[in-house]
Amino acid sequence: MRRSVEAGRLWGRGIEWDAVRALVASDARTAMGRERALTAEPLTDPTEVDHALDSTAEARRALAEQGAPPLDGVGDPRPILERARAEGSVLDGGELLALLPLLDAAPRVSAYGRAIRPVAPTLAASAEALPRVHELRERLRKALDDDGALTDRASARLGQLRRELRERRRRLVADLERLLQAEGDRVFADRFVTVRHGRYVLPLRAESRGRLRGIVHDRSQSGQTLFVEPEAMVEANNDLVALERDEQQETARILAELTDAVRAQREPLAALVEMLGALDWVFARAHLAERMEASRPAIDRDGRVDLKAARHPLLLAQQWRDPTREVVPVDLELAPDRPLLLITGPNAGGKTIALKTLALLSLMTQAGCHVPAAEGSRVPVFERIFAVIGDDQSVAENLSTFSAFVKQIREVLAEADERSLVLLDELGAGTDPDEGAALARAILEMLADRGALVVATTHLEPLRAFAAAQPRARNASVEFDAATLAPTFRLVYDRPGQSWALAIAARLGLPRTLILRAEGLRTADARRLSELLAQLDARNRSEADRVRELERRETETAARLAAAREAERLASDQARTLLDRAKAEAGALLTDIRRAVSSEWERLKRTERSRPALQDSRRRLQEAAARVTPSIPDAAPSDRPLVPGTAVVAAHLGLKGELLEIQGETATVRAGSVTVRVPVAALRHSDAGVQTNGSQPDRRAPEALRRGPDGTNQSPSAPSSCYSARPPTRHAISSSSISTTRSWPGCPAFGSSTARARGPCARRSARFCRAIRSSRRSGTASRPREAPAQPSPR
Repeated sequence: MRRSVEAGRLWGRGIEWDAVRALVASDARTAMGRERALTAEPLTDPTEVDHALDSTAEARRALAEQGAPPLDGVGDPRPILERARAEGSVLDGGELLALLPLLDAAPRVSAYGRAIRPVAPTLAASAEALPRVHELRERLRKALDDDGALTDRASARLGQLRRELRERRRRLVADLERLLQAEGDRVFADRFVTVRHGRYVLPLRAESRGRLRGIVHDRSQSGQTLFVEPEAMVEANNDLVALERDEQQETARILAELTDAVRAQREPLAALVEMLGALDWVFARAHLAERMEASRPAIDRDGRVDLKAARHPLLLAQQWRDPTREVVPVDLELAPDRPLLLITGPNAGGKTIALKTLALLSLMTQAGCHVPAAEGSRVPVFERIFAVIGDDQSVAENLSTFSAFVKQIREVLAEADERSLVLLDELGAGTDPDEGAALARAILEMLADRGALVVATTHLEPLRAFAAAQPRARNASVEFDAATLAPTFRLVYDRPGQSWALAIAARLGLPRTLILRAEGLRTADARRLSELLAQLDARNRSEADRVRELERRETETAARLAAAREAERLASDQARTLLDRAKAEAGALLTDIRRAVSSEWERLKRTERSRPALQDSRRRLQEAAARVTPSIPDAAPSDRPLVPGTAVVAAHLGLKGELLEIQGETATVRAGSVTVRVPVAALRHSDAGVQTNGSQPDRRAPEALRRGPDGTNQSPSAPSSCYSARPPTRHAISSSSISTTRSWPGCPAFGSSTARARGPCARRSARFCRAIRSSRRSGTASRPREAPAQPSPR
């Protein structure tokens, strides 16, 4: 099996595979990645193709999770490594410095691999397996500065030589400057020390040459200034030159050592370059897939092509530059049981674009690229792709259009087999239509016998009839809107298309009289066939529009249903959250109320039951009950007057009742068996009915207030309720006694009622309450002897 597909047999304009590879290369970030993209060869092993497609999918997930890998600044070190390969070669500081971005990339990319491991395990393993040449990296970083020059830390001797050089230069310049100051402008042309031929000199006036003994190293262009090395400074200059020579020798030695270190690590460095290039190539494919909104195609091992909503990649690239350009997707279908697809229709209608789209998406898939097509697309793996597209005539080779076609098709027939894709544009053209159609049919049948998948475009009527009658062939056409005389670029299957040559010629500006004359010259059968095809085309387009409208409505309905279900789910989750929160808060409040009631019960047992103590107990219980008593919102002011018999509410008391009478600013309100007087301004109309069947407990009251201190339920006659009920006063009634606790009609201390409690507990309660009433009249709170030490709760 060939490892890479033979995609080079693409004659004429071909399918523009190089342009697509250049498009992928534009998303690469290293020279190695760009080179891999530009020279990418599609694979032919389905397992390798699947692996490459999976790598691209992982790279897309990694891009979404962590962004692009840290490959910025990595140049192409291969020429440098090639130079270092030769024994005895020495790299300069700049070349050694160029290796540092490569060495720095290894730990950064490895860290990136650890970050993407959850979403891209295969790429993460590749990134973490990068060779790390840590010692070489640290050695180069220590020896080189940002400009590629050796630092003083490159070696101990180099540092010592440079320190001595700096000191010698400082002393020499200081001596020369003292000489300048001593002689002044009479002898010297300028007051500065300069260097000529590597030696420090002074600018001496020409006329003062005899006043300073020394060596002349240079003179100015005018001849007025001589650059003289004073005789006293010759020895110092000699020492300085010797030190500089020693420094150069040490520098050359260090560079040779660093080059040897690079040469020793040549294989790990070459592997690092190769792996970074491969990683960049994978991420370039992922970048392009994201820009194209591409999908991963499935590999069909049965040889079927099913590309849904496929788009030409180069047309998409044009749309990026010009968003007004529309790219119409096409469905491409081909199967071994019907391997021949003949596409007919008008010129400039998209037939050739369909051919190229199929070839390019097949090649992209086998190169590991995701393709601009809908999810669920499938393509087989081809070993050979032949494309005979465009006019390949050549005067130099004495080839006409038809001769060039015959030469190309001869090579196709010699090599095509069951794992080949053959694309033929304008089949049967360039010669007599009848003979061309016969030759084209014979070619198609031979290719079908070989098992190759073939897509051909044509304008010949016999070939349309062949595709309709031949079970191994299938008709398809590109749509043409007869109303606007413009192609729609949609591909319609199982329907031949007409060329619309006269309509297109009229649209392009030919005279109407010429068009009418040409129409009259057509045969009756041809005209009748064109009319039938036009009617069929119109009917099919109408049906297609209806189907598209139904699909649109179905999609909208599905979207609305999904949105409604999502809203229902969110509302259910929110309600569940609120309910859980309310249960938790209610549980906390219940615990607090039980604790408060129990605490008050214990306090009443321990303390003297005087009137102030009882009032304090009632106040504390009322405060505890107020924490769970739902407040009644103030009703909006009403224009209706308050008259006796009206149902009213006093929000500040939590009271609902019937208005009995109004006396000035005070109103009398009856709520069950209780009658209170409240300010008229505090009353509002109530929409709820008035409670008239006796005082009943508020069912919203917490269970804790309907339990005894020991946690057991208390009946209405339980004596413990005497401590929690609040007696009505003249102007107010306790909200706790109405809304949060039971009223005990058998208690004479808090008002009598016709209903009497029964049983021994009730008799003890009555005696206890009479004692409390007696203590109120006498001003004492002594407990009656017959009262039990602790009422027995039921």
